[in-house]
Amino acid sequence: MIVECKHKKESFQNVFNFMNYVEFVLAQSIYYKNKNLGEYYTNAYCQIINDILEKTYNGSFHHYAKLKHSIDFKYDIKICIKNIKKRFLFGNQIDYRYLLLAQVLHACKMLDIDLDENKLELCRKHLSMSKKAFNIAVEYAKNPSNIKEQKIQKTFEKYVEFSNKQNIYRNTPIRHIGICANMSCGKSTFVNALLGNDFLPARNEATTACVTSVYDYDFATHLLGMAIKENHTYSISDNADVSVVNTWNTQADHIILQADLDNISNENIIVAVHDTPGVNNSANDEHKKVTMEFFGNNKMDLILYVANAEHLATEDDKNLLVELRDKILPKSKSKMLFVINKFDSIDISKESKDDIVIRYLEFLEDLGFEKPKIYPISSKAARLFKMALNGRVDLFSQNELDEFKPLVNKFNRRLNLAASNDVFYIKETIQRSLEFGESITLDGEEVEIQKIYQALKNTGLLGLESDIETLLSNDEMQRGNSTLPEIFFLKAK
Repeated sequence: MIVECKHKKESFQNVFNFMNYVEFVLAQSIYYKNKNLGEYYTNAYCQIINDILEKTYNGSFHHYAKLKHSIDFKYDIKICIKNIKKRFLFGNQIDYRYLLLAQVLHACKMLDIDLDENKLELCRKHLSMSKKAFNIAVEYAKNPSNIKEQKIQKTFEKYVEFSNKQNIYRNTPIRHIGICANMSCGKSTFVNALLGNDFLPARNEATTACVTSVYDYDFATHLLGMAIKENHTYSISDNADVSVVNTWNTQADHIILQADLDNISNENIIVAVHDTPGVNNSANDEHKKVTMEFFGNNKMDLILYVANAEHLATEDDKNLLVELRDKILPKSKSKMLFVINKFDSIDISKESKDDIVIRYLEFLEDLGFEKPKIYPISSKAARLFKMALNGRVDLFSQNELDEFKPLVNKFNRRLNLAASNDVFYIKETIQRSLEFGESITLDGEEVEIQKIYQALKNTGLLGLESDIETLLSNDEMQRGNSTLPEIFFLKAK
């Protein structure tokens, strides 16, 4: 569902946290004697949140409460509260209104809403509680561990677990990866392969018109999205896809997404990948301006420069690299890695992989880059292999179905882009895949899981991912930038 809204942009993390929280609240099991009270609970929750948001933001923000499942308010809130109120839990004189209040107050906290006496009184009246009972409920909401009755405390367990996870996520250091390239380097396909899903539209012409930032969240069940224009959030989506992003790409100044990224954990850091427009678009000089302003205003922990194996060391390459060298790197002190994409399009029977890499290495060194680390890869093949290992072959196009098995054979028999010192290991992806059998069926033909995984290793992408993880997790970087640059927090005025 996409909701359009025009207001000053709040912290996008708060909005995403709230959207995830609404998903959690609406997915709860609220039962009494085998009767599902979830419908009443959901309606009451959304109506109370709506009333608070409308009073706080004059109606411009209240749509967020309705994002998940397109909630329709079937019942008057008095009917909802009456049904919740009379269903006492475990024989105790405490009902679901206590949990409901806790979850409403938590949502308000995430959205930085100041609950003054008027808003608290609104909550009390909606919940049809006496002042004494309401005060107890507020105390439980602030600190569920104060609840003495074990059975009552148990009703708060899942809520507390979820809110604790969110608090940990909010306090986890963020590491920023900037992706930079000229047009026709397969940058969007590379980003999709790196992130393990099709988040960005990928076509032959220039497709990235604004910066698209993707933040990792391990517990994400949907792709959340927000489009920013002139410092306003004008559109959000609780279930975005490539078509949504493609539409926003022609309208927005900045697209921000949140999803569970492939093989990336929130255990120590949050990884944010920022895809920038290709800078050598002769039809649109604005692309270069957007890219350079973004890198100039936001410190990246790591910049990945993507080059096209079919057109290496071009004048466009030189111009972009010189600008990064002179204007961006001295100020940001970012680490930089170099990716040669589309390497599978090279006929290595005529020119070896090593010769191509050495020639590009010399090109970079002549431009003043010391000991540049270069990764030859095929992001197109890596993306397909990852999709297959994650059980998403049903999303293949007809051309991708036709290409898949020949690509698996090619990267098993003739083409290996992995560095000799790369260390690979069987990841959760392959383990999950093997649980369902030793092979997958594609277009009536079986392909062995182990062959797909070996092909993925040979695309060179896993070695790059491993080095990125090492760079982003080292002690020096842990002491460095741990908060979002100012550009990402455009507070409401």
